[in-house]
Amino acid sequence: MNFYISNPELDNTINEIKRKFKLSMNGITADYMKNSGIIYKLNFGVSIPRIKEIAQGYKPNSDLADRLWVIGIRETMIMSTLIQPVESFKIEKAMSRIDGTDKMELVEQLSMNLLAKLPYATTLCTQCINSPRLWTQITGFMLLLRIYQQFSKSELIQLIDKTFELTNTDEFHLYKAIGLSLSRCCRKDASVAAYILEKIKMKADKDSDALRYIANELKQETEFL
Repeated sequence: MNFYISNPELDNTINEIKRKFKLSMNGITADYMKNSGIIYKLNFGVSIPRIKEIAQGYKPNSDLADRLWVIGIRETMIMSTLIQPVESFKIEKAMSRIDGTDKMELVEQLSMNLLAKLPYATTLCTQCINSPRLWTQITGFMLLLRIYQQFSKSELIQLIDKTFELTNTDEFHLYKAIGLSLSRCCRKDASVAAYILEKIKMKADKDSDALRYIANELKQETEFL
């Protein structure tokens, strides 16, 4: 449980932000997400472009970002990823945020808006992929597809080997994230692409939804290489 010192100015800012989200709410979108199994504590159904537009009206602020995250409302959590100052966001806090994430939309926004911009992004990515927690692994792969160029070739090969150890899964979001990240890693250079394709070829005798999905993603990515 998080406890925060009373800050009337910050409280007023948060209430102002929540009012803006309420005024921009889309009940149809919120209901569709709920019926699709995407359950938040509260969801106003505000579009991502509108969330970004509202966030642009506020300066980066670590205290505000922290408070917006713990509120647990879809829109406040996404906005938190947009206004969190990178320089004050330590790896321990990053892992705490990641370990509290269990929705693909939130994983994507967190990875794109914040995690990929961190100076220790490669360390964080590796740590996530090696985690035993499902959604932490997924976050690692969604981060990898954005920062793969920051890894040396040898580092990337090690991550690819670890990735293939996780392909024996029935978890759709995990093998989707694996497929996307491996496909993007093929863009590192021709030798990395060849290594990945050889790894998937070695698993050709194993019939699974995960491997079929990953193989199809790789085929689409490398067809014209």
